[in-house]
Amino acid sequence: MDQQTDTQTQGSGKPVQNFAFYCEGDIEPRLNKKINALIDSTQDHIVYLDEDFYVEWAYIRFQGKSPDGFDSIANQIGHLETLSITQLSKTQREPFVRLLGEAMARILGGGEEKEAEEALDKAHSYLDARGGENARRWYLEGVLFVSLAALAAAAILFLVRNTTANATWLNSLEIMIGTMMGSVGALLSITSRSEMIHLEAVAGPEIHRFEGAIRVLVGMVGGFVVAVAIKADLLLGVFHSLTHPFLGLIAACIVAGSSERLVPGLIRNMGKSLTMRQKR
Repeated sequence: MDQQTDTQTQGSGKPVQNFAFYCEGDIEPRLNKKINALIDSTQDHIVYLDEDFYVEWAYIRFQGKSPDGFDSIANQIGHLETLSITQLSKTQREPFVRLLGEAMARILGGGEEKEAEEALDKAHSYLDARGGENARRWYLEGVLFVSLAALAAAAILFLVRNTTANATWLNSLEIMIGTMMGSVGALLSITSRSEMIHLEAVAGPEIHRFEGAIRVLVGMVGGFVVAVAIKADLLLGVFHSLTHPFLGLIAACIVAGSSERLVPGLIRNMGKSLTMRQKR
């Protein structure tokens, strides 16, 4: 019983007198971690990446003290490593954490705090660049998914429309097709100004895909409002005199999907129009 308690107190890590002999693939006994990629090792310290691409280190304290600047560098490494979890893919994490490992190697190897800070600055720049690229890609994935689904639905509805002669059904189908085509306007609007859309990569992929999908759905709502307004003669009555009024409706719905200001203004105008008709 006493022996078991003593083992639990001491833990499973083992003291190391010389880290210089450890190679990639070995188990580093101080932390019981497998050395996946060795960054630096000397008699006094070791810095490496474990199997999950996290920076690990162990060192022998000199006179019971850590190197100058160690606490600051370690805190920054932990902070950046945490931010990277949701922002970077596995292939992107390796070069990033290698930069973090180099920063720790500099501070443990000789107290080179300036060089360690420079490595962290490079890691931060890398995280911002790759994180921004990933956030934009996630956002566009959500946009494309909903847009392609809407276009597929529009194609099916168009085929059904060509086989229908009933006027009520034709109007309903054309409104639904116009609604789906609002996604095209949203897609064009988003892709043309994707560089200006503010994104927070740290939020992760799911929220960005969701936001992209919602933006397309808003465009589809715009397409629906315009389609109904045209069919109800509340907007642009000239459409009925066109050679191809259905194509004009589709064009108007695409424009509505691309504009975030058009639909609110249209709803206000429709309200005024209805009020004036009631007064008459």
